[in-house]
Amino acid sequence: MWRAALVAGVLVALAARAAAGGCGVAELACRSGACVRLDAYCDGEAQCPDGSDEPLHCSPCNRTYYGRVGVAYGVALRGAPRAPFLCHLTFTAGGGAHGDLVQLAFDEFRVGRYEAGALDGCPDGYMQLSELGRPFTGGSWCGAAEGVALYYSETATVTASLKLFRARLGEPFALRLRYKFLSRRDAVVRFGAGEAPLERGAVAPGTYCTRTYEECRRKPCRLQSPNYPGMYPRNVTCYWSLRQKDVPTCKHAMISVRQDHAHKMQIKRSISMASLNKTGRAVVAWRACTGERDRLIFYDGASTDDPVLLEYCGGDLLPRVASRGPDMLVAFHSSPFSAPPRAAPPLAPLRGFELDVHVIFADSDSLDYAREARRCEFHVKASSSDEELNGTSSSASSRGRRGLIHAPTHTLPPNTTCTWTFHGRPGDLVWIYFSSFTQYSLVDSRRTESSASDRENDRAACAVELRIWDGGGADGGGGALLGRYCDVAPALCARAALANATRVPRPCAPPDGYVSAASLLSIAATTRPGTATHPLAFSLHYEFIDARLEGVPLPISETRVRTEPTECARRLLAPGSFTSPRNALWFGRGGARRLRCVYRLQADGGRVELSVLAAAFGRDPRCATRLDPLTGRPSCTPEPSDPPDVDSRPVDLLPDFDDGDDEVPSYLPHLRIYETPWPGYRVPLACICDNSSTPLSLASGGPALELELVAGALLAGEDQRHVHFAADWRRGAAPASCASRRRLAPPGGHLHLFFPYNSNRISECGEAPFLLIARGNRSVYLRVWGYELPNISGINSDGNGCHTVNRVLVYDAHTSRLVKAICPGDAEGPVVQVYSPEWVARGAGREASLLVVWAARETGSATLAWMEVWRAAGGNASLCARPCPSLAACMPSALWCDGAPDCPGGTDEAGACGAGARLLAALGAPAAAGAAGASAAVAVLVLLAAVALRRRRARRGKELLGAAAATRGRRLTEELLYDSSRASSLAS
Repeated sequence: MWRAALVAGVLVALAARAAAGGCGVAELACRSGACVRLDAYCDGEAQCPDGSDEPLHCSPCNRTYYGRVGVAYGVALRGAPRAPFLCHLTFTAGGGAHGDLVQLAFDEFRVGRYEAGALDGCPDGYMQLSELGRPFTGGSWCGAAEGVALYYSETATVTASLKLFRARLGEPFALRLRYKFLSRRDAVVRFGAGEAPLERGAVAPGTYCTRTYEECRRKPCRLQSPNYPGMYPRNVTCYWSLRQKDVPTCKHAMISVRQDHAHKMQIKRSISMASLNKTGRAVVAWRACTGERDRLIFYDGASTDDPVLLEYCGGDLLPRVASRGPDMLVAFHSSPFSAPPRAAPPLAPLRGFELDVHVIFADSDSLDYAREARRCEFHVKASSSDEELNGTSSSASSRGRRGLIHAPTHTLPPNTTCTWTFHGRPGDLVWIYFSSFTQYSLVDSRRTESSASDRENDRAACAVELRIWDGGGADGGGGALLGRYCDVAPALCARAALANATRVPRPCAPPDGYVSAASLLSIAATTRPGTATHPLAFSLHYEFIDARLEGVPLPISETRVRTEPTECARRLLAPGSFTSPRNALWFGRGGARRLRCVYRLQADGGRVELSVLAAAFGRDPRCATRLDPLTGRPSCTPEPSDPPDVDSRPVDLLPDFDDGDDEVPSYLPHLRIYETPWPGYRVPLACICDNSSTPLSLASGGPALELELVAGALLAGEDQRHVHFAADWRRGAAPASCASRRRLAPPGGHLHLFFPYNSNRISECGEAPFLLIARGNRSVYLRVWGYELPNISGINSDGNGCHTVNRVLVYDAHTSRLVKAICPGDAEGPVVQVYSPEWVARGAGREASLLVVWAARETGSATLAWMEVWRAAGGNASLCARPCPSLAACMPSALWCDGAPDCPGGTDEAGACGAGARLLAALGAPAAAGAAGASAAVAVLVLLAAVALRRRRARRGKELLGAAAATRGRRLTEELLYDSSRASSLAS
């Protein structure tokens, strides 16, 4: 203080002398008489020509400087001092109006010389900074630096000590700085605003800058370089321990540190033209961190024994560095010697660095972090597909069947290999595909200080290597390698990233992804430089495909439909529960466009009793299940829609996909149930196509049922959850050999059916169909006594004239299409005639056959007659060995004169079939030949004459009828050749 008083007294005297000499009030007079500004006295720079404004007692060294808050003061040392030289400049903030902290701005610095990389980097001299109450670091600044470098004290007193051991010729010496005193509440960059303070951690006792941070979840934590936002001291080592103690239940905590802003990430580095001209942001790390560089080291844990995540020594940003667990240790080391670092414009003045700390929470059972330290292994295990289908699975188990995996959230150290192993259940396949995959380097190769051999090795090795195995991988028993990718992305399905609640892109089916051949698949990703400087990010979709199928394969020869895929044709012999396919690859979400599956339930020696427990046919089926008015059975009725929007499903069926059953279009999902006593022949029992038709129970009349699930135009988002069924079946008692008894062999016969079904043997098999088959190129002709019911929607038994709810249903045996529905009547009533389609050449080349069902609901009976018929050569029935004139067809000889009229009109049992013919047949034995020879010959002649006469009359009647039809312009058909009134008169 005495020095300050002395200076003040001198200034008063000089001011008085200046006034006496003619100088102004704010000026002083030099010895030479010149006038200079009063504040030039003892400012460290001579203004008077004789130097009288800078006397010896005005040296700034070894003094303590005070001041008021917000006022800037200057100090300068010029000229080469005599070595050895020692100077201490102490700056003290007196508190209150005199401030709490000290700011030093070095405008010019030339002290000694700096030798980078030398054991003693400042051999000639240096400057050191120390603060009262803080450990002395011993670091030094030397050399020359231009521009502004700022230093902010952590305490109220800071001392700058200059030492010069030797003065070299021509080596300049200068120190010019400005100092200012700051209030603590104004230091918002360091401490934050008063209402939102920053958490800077708790300083460890006896250390310069070691701090502990806890609970950064609740408050914004910042890792600041010592003396931030100014330059940090030399030869300092700081350890910042980050820990999150309070972790919510079922969560896992990870610590993340990063800084994206270049002006907050200033570590001492050399500024080169290459770094100034670069086009992208880069970092300097690992091998580029040579001995003279300051560095940050991030440890994956609470101690220096834990793996190193990143060694960082400069760059335009600090990439995100995240620990695997709730602890992270960050170490900062500054070199012992350096020139005051200068930031490149426009970042000047240098401000050190500040790192943002965040706490990341992940689900404790998630796949976002590795469970064990130093082992990056992930295991994904499948849950039950039944739980998923029934909607009873938890979120964890549903993730186990299907989910999305990303690269680990935490940072991976260099040379780390992460493996993902997918464990399916027995019968599962593993399906994966990538929707994104990125990997890139943040290290600027132009700024990497490495040898040519190192650079060559880097090019030869993979920075990121990805391998995919169909099996357990190299460490899990081997397996087929599905792919290996070195610094390139695997097969991608990028459109999967576009999916949201309103957009369903085209599905990602193979070859966009990979499908295992068994229930195990493995992936390994190896990062050589670590993910801090070489970020790796990907989105991997996985799904466990339930590829199980009930029963055994059903040969294509036993079913007349083409299944898609071909594996979806199954035979079930063991009663029990079964479901539709659960293979997502067979549905729209897996890339399939069509699905047709056939399940044949076979109960040899009995009958099948089926219960459909649940069924679904899409989110919007656009089809309703109603009772068919003709058959009384459940049928599928498509809902009407406007012509501009018939259906949202694309109709692009293959020509052979639709089997011709036009009950419901195949592009609408539906389930058909058929009675199938014989392979290749089936009769519809029910069809359901909406989501509210179950449960449904029914039973077969014969030994087998077939269920056919059809979806001819699957939507992109549909899978086994949207189109499916679940059923149960058991074997029931039934009359023996129903299938063989109802397969009627040609040439024909008569059937008298009754209800209850046990009224006679031919009826006891219930609604099991009759199969009528003709041989060779012949056709089946069927007569049913009753009335044909018109196929009009909404018809009922009261409005169609039918007196009973019983029905005789006739089906095309090849297409299962209903040909006629007949109301059974009396044997004396009208007759409904049915031909197999081959009669009119449709479907020529196939075996002619019809299926007939006696569907009775009340007491009653039905009468049927059938036989095989064929056309004579040239269409002339008179050329037939056994003609049926009323049908203009030939009939089998076995039915001629068999005692029952098979040809309409009874011509096969009239005339030549009288007593003489029967007597001739009776006398056919050799012993009676001589006694009755003459009478037999006469009888034969009479019979032949009668037959010839009848044929002549029939031919004449046919010609007259054909002429009449031609006159009216109508085509001659088999129906026109039969007159029921004439047939009745002939029969009588």
